[in-house]
Amino acid sequence: MINSALFDRRYGNGAFARLYSMLDDAAFTYQQIANKFGLTRQSIALLANELGFKGRQRERVRLLRREPRIIKQFKEYPSDVRAVKNKLRRAGLRVTLYNSPQPSMPNFLRTSLRMVLVNGVLCTIQLRRAYKLRPNGREYVRFDVTKAIKRAKVALWATRNGRATKLYVIPLSHLRKVSSVFMPSDGRYVDSSKKSRKDWTGYEEAWNLLDSPKRVAL
Repeated sequence: MINSALFDRRYGNGAFARLYSMLDDAAFTYQQIANKFGLTRQSIALLANELGFKGRQRERVRLLRREPRIIKQFKEYPSDVRAVKNKLRRAGLRVTLYNSPQPSMPNFLRTSLRMVLVNGVLCTIQLRRAYKLRPNGREYVRFDVTKAIKRAKVALWATRNGRATKLYVIPLSHLRKVSSVFMPSDGRYVDSSKKSRKDWTGYEEAWNLLDSPKRVAL
């Protein structure tokens, strides 16, 4: 066991208290502490072990405290995502990148290709082309409510018919019990089934839902 009085006589008054304090702060590496006292890294590791400090645990704490670092930031987004971002900006909304945390690598971020922050609200972007849906023969676009979609607060669903693009702003709180949505590529929603379904076309360019994070929960 370390003799604190002997350590103080050898390295100066209060040296043991400084050593303990530095070992208790994971921000200091063993090498930094060793340089402070003129010792080797191995000597500090042995002293830490005697005092009950675990090297691996200190390393994990230091990694968690470290400022997040972006491991990949894309210079160019897919054309469909760029089209939606441009439409949002033309509407006067603030669109910024979203850096997604990586569960397998703490303190590392990756810029998302399908998620953005619009006025501070986390949104997912999808653009789909229309196709004919029987039995009425009208053109619809199908959007599935996947796990990736549920990570955000708002789904930004865009439909394209030729050069025309429509954008729907749908809070995820409105999609909790929905697995998929069919959007008409032109005109209003027409329900051919006996059961009444929600007309999602009312969310077209619903910019008011992106005014602030609080509005999304309404």
